[in-house]
Amino acid sequence: MLRPFFLCYTDFMLPHPISHELLYFLIPADKVNEIAAWIIQSDEAYMQDELNKHGVATVIRYQGKLGFQRIIELPKIAGSATPYYGTTGGAHHFIFNVQEDDTTLRLRHALGKRLKLKPYETSLGTRPQFESQAEATNHWFANRSETLIENREKDFRFYIDGEIHAKLLAIGWQKEHIHDYQYKFIPTSVGCQIIVRQIASNQTFDLTEDIEW
Repeated sequence: MLRPFFLCYTDFMLPHPISHELLYFLIPADKVNEIAAWIIQSDEAYMQDELNKHGVATVIRYQGKLGFQRIIELPKIAGSATPYYGTTGGAHHFIFNVQEDDTTLRLRHALGKRLKLKPYETSLGTRPQFESQAEATNHWFANRSETLIENREKDFRFYIDGEIHAKLLAIGWQKEHIHDYQYKFIPTSVGCQIIVRQIASNQTFDLTEDIEW
């Protein structure tokens, strides 16, 4: 179970003091619907691949019931089963590229090449948003693809805040040059891995590397 251990510390005790500023990438509701459909399609492609290879596929949710089960065929209702992707999951990668007046999203499956899945790509028509908070927040912890699917009629936000935002500042990142970086979110069963890449140098920084999952 993921434990937000750093919430118990005061700012001066942390290697990167918790930031009270919040950054998020907004996905409009109409795009959320498309993304949810793509995730369900990719999950089904993975389960079918497992069925073809092994005759069974392991799922962690089936027809509304949580828990490990084995299926021998795809469910008739799309989205009624969630495949098991290993201990922590992390099959879907959300990659944001920021332009001067827009943000593009590229969503790919970790096994996309094997499954012959073409990534989902779209222009969001939005810019990353910044907010100052009276207290530090840790919304990044809840960047979950399951939440996106369950709330597909609503806008969805991928957050960088709290200690993660402080780590972003520590690598030399500045909001005035937000488009100099690429931002990758990998939702898992224990939290969300967040990786940024400086485009000019191709250097990557895992902002969640030292988090105690």
